[in-house]
Amino acid sequence: MAAPAHVLVRHLHPDPIMSDSPDKSKRPEEAPAKQSPLAEAAAEHPKGFLMGLREWADALIIAFVFAMFIRTFVVELFKIPSGSMTPTLLGDFVAEGPAVDASGQSSQYLLVRDRQSDQVQVFRKDSKGFYAYEGGRSIVTLTTSQRDLLERNLHLEEHRIFVNKFAYWFREPDRGDIVVFRVPFGKEPRSYERDGHRFDVRQFNRNMAVYVKRAVAFGGETVEVDADHRLRIDGKVVESPTIFQQLRYYVDNLRLRTFEVKVQPNQVFMFGDNSDNSLDSRYWDGVPIENLRGKAFFRYWPLKKWSFLD
Repeated sequence: MAAPAHVLVRHLHPDPIMSDSPDKSKRPEEAPAKQSPLAEAAAEHPKGFLMGLREWADALIIAFVFAMFIRTFVVELFKIPSGSMTPTLLGDFVAEGPAVDASGQSSQYLLVRDRQSDQVQVFRKDSKGFYAYEGGRSIVTLTTSQRDLLERNLHLEEHRIFVNKFAYWFREPDRGDIVVFRVPFGKEPRSYERDGHRFDVRQFNRNMAVYVKRAVAFGGETVEVDADHRLRIDGKVVESPTIFQQLRYYVDNLRLRTFEVKVQPNQVFMFGDNSDNSLDSRYWDGVPIENLRGKAFFRYWPLKKWSFLD
């Protein structure tokens, strides 16, 4: 603790004429403030490098354990690796922006480029702001404006999402939920028929069997895709939640057949929003309830598309 200013002046420049004390020269020096026993001990035994390193290691271990707890039981982060949930979630080479169609009308487009061919999926934004699917085309059949959009704006866009890990601990998904789940493990491909439909179940391994799709039907319900590509449950067109008023589903690339099957007990039928490019329950049947990993609820990347999911 620094001595008061007048004490410093007195020591540096003694001047008995200015003194108001009978005998300033005999005044005892001010005693320094006494340190606490803890501070004294710390001064006598300074922390060594290893002790500091241990404290940092303890903090990192605690942070890691906490992060693992969050990841295991609360929230997990996932990256979308494919275009099966387009236009809701992107995971492909895309181009987005204004372009002119064959009639000369300008609209906002989302073009999804196939990774192995010259095919492009075309989505046009409607009056409600939803990208409606217009079908797949080869690049040469696009308009000049659409090809220009594809050439100048094509980029890989893989959305990243937060998944609520405990959402289905005590209940089943709601219709319309975007669900992350694990497809039943199978070493060999297999095929079987049920309700007049053939299911060609692919080989799934531990690395490729985590999927994200939309829950559309549950055990005991009859799920159907009608000739107008609308989703029907037990014969009624699904309109709630409102996303089903906008989505259209296709059975195969020819779009000639309808699809109707009864969901098995304790299973959930899953469809991709981009049903013209989605491997889902139309191929490998329902997903057992115990295979559900969580509910996707928020997109955090890219930053310009931050939003809650519906």
